[in-house]
Amino acid sequence: MKHFIAIIISVILLSGFVFSDAQISINSESRSSYDKLEELDSALFSTVYTCNPEKNITFFTEDFEFYHDKSGLTKSRKAFMQALEKNFCGEQNQKLRRVVVPGSLKVCRINNYGAVQTGEHRFYVTEKGQPEKLTGEAKFAHLWRLENGEWKISRVLSYDHKEAGSKISTTPKELYDTIARMDSLLFQAFNAHDLRKLQAGFAVDLEFYHDKDGLIDYTRTGEGFKKMFAQNNGIRRELIKSSMEVYPINNYGAIEVGSHRFCHLENGKNDCGTFPFIMLWQKQESGWKISRVISYDH
Repeated sequence: MKHFIAIIISVILLSGFVFSDAQISINSESRSSYDKLEELDSALFSTVYTCNPEKNITFFTEDFEFYHDKSGLTKSRKAFMQALEKNFCGEQNQKLRRVVVPGSLKVCRINNYGAVQTGEHRFYVTEKGQPEKLTGEAKFAHLWRLENGEWKISRVLSYDHKEAGSKISTTPKELYDTIARMDSLLFQAFNAHDLRKLQAGFAVDLEFYHDKDGLIDYTRTGEGFKKMFAQNNGIRRELIKSSMEVYPINNYGAIEVGSHRFCHLENGKNDCGTFPFIMLWQKQESGWKISRVISYDH
């Protein structure tokens, strides 16, 4: 099994783990990162919903991207700042407050890049002259880039927005079935070790965030698969169908979340491991492509 994990890391397999509080305590660097990003998360949301553009801009990189299930893709810090000012500057008839769901916040370092921070949060609104009330909840993944000793958010995935306590799916069945089919086709190519068909499933501007290898582009991802298939160990992938979740990103595509099982032959025996994953799918003119992957906690 150790040999299998080494293969996964070295050739950049599409996988990822939730980072538990117990795991955080094992690594002092991870614990420090968790504490720092928890502090920055709190500072960010204490000001982001107020009219304070000078402070807000300090939290984001210039090439910032925001993927939101309802409003779609906001590309660039400038465009995001303009949206904040439009919504929260001027006379306000309501106030918005955000709270992280206790126990949901998780952090994992990304080598030579920064860290990924994930969790769930709830939103409270105070209407003018009315008491505060809980109005909604959602899930998020924030990619923090560390440069020159400063942490800034470069990418945000914000999805599964719904009324607080709602059990109703926000995903149309047609979209779920489409992503399930695309996932199946992609990994049919993987299981056949067909590099050409496999790489055709990724966008040319692919960003692959890997905790051990950092940020990987389209070319390096293809090189990783080529090395993997050269092992000739019969490696295969199987989706854990009951784990698969799909969430729309308006006017962009979808987020796929789930777990998958990889098996290969080692010393004449089947060696397997199961890993969670998150992938961002973009609907392009040529078809559905994976544009962003965050793979962590190996």
